[in-house]
Amino acid sequence: MAGTGRHAVHRTMVLVDVEGFGAPTRTLPHQLGTRAGLYAVVGEALASAGVPWDMCYHEDRGDGVFLLIPPEYPKAPLVEVLPEALARAVRGHNTTSHDAAQARLRLAVHAGEVAFDEHGVTSTALTRGFRLLDAAPLKTALADSPGALAMIVSRLIFDEVVRHSATVDAATFRPVEVTVKEVQDLAWISLPDHPYQPDYAVLSARPPAPASLDTAQGAPAATGKDADVGGDGPGNGGAGCRRVSIAGGVHGGGSGITIGAATGDHLTVGSSPVPPAPPPAGEPKNPS
Repeated sequence: MAGTGRHAVHRTMVLVDVEGFGAPTRTLPHQLGTRAGLYAVVGEALASAGVPWDMCYHEDRGDGVFLLIPPEYPKAPLVEVLPEALARAVRGHNTTSHDAAQARLRLAVHAGEVAFDEHGVTSTALTRGFRLLDAAPLKTALADSPGALAMIVSRLIFDEVVRHSATVDAATFRPVEVTVKEVQDLAWISLPDHPYQPDYAVLSARPPAPASLDTAQGAPAATGKDADVGGDGPGNGGAGCRRVSIAGGVHGGGSGITIGAATGDHLTVGSSPVPPAPPPAGEPKNPS
């Protein structure tokens, strides 16, 4: 599977994390028991969704695991079958485990391009999957639920899979804004073993408006000493005009000022030039 060279390939991503894995009550033997249970329940849930464990690329995350599902396996069972099967398997694990080895899980499902190398796998899409798994609304949803599992799906999975499902009621999902590091987007949360009441009004939720480039990079608003002149925005002459950030000195006064830009260029900004005085009476006017 890893022999794809440097070319990215499409994969569905299933990411699972154990709530409170590092709690003081979990000793090392308890952590080992929790991890063994995690792999067992994820494998069982995948099989219920028709996906063999051995066909998936997977990596351990200490308190969790992520899997890349080959493209020949459809996405729908991963949101229609796997979540309930996973919750059911977790409850079975908990009934036979020490209290400190029991588990509740967060689940994220996303899809996108990934690239393999000698160290493993990486991509922007995979990073987004981990941001979803770490989102505060997902942690809150699980903490507030009596169930064993909280699931978050990306906007892509919700729009392309959940909305069209004849098995899962999309109205039992809840839209949340995920803001984790560089990610700001709409995602959807469900509680497979303790579902929200259907609310069809939520289906019209829209993603948050993206921040402007300057705002996203933390740049201050333009001031009298940091302005754009001749940019390609509305009213600035359109594409092809130079964008000048004024960083030099400002000289002169009255009807015009001269700006010394950081590049060493100079630009005079002011009102229209004052026309020359008319010649004295009796002298011929300049034919030009």
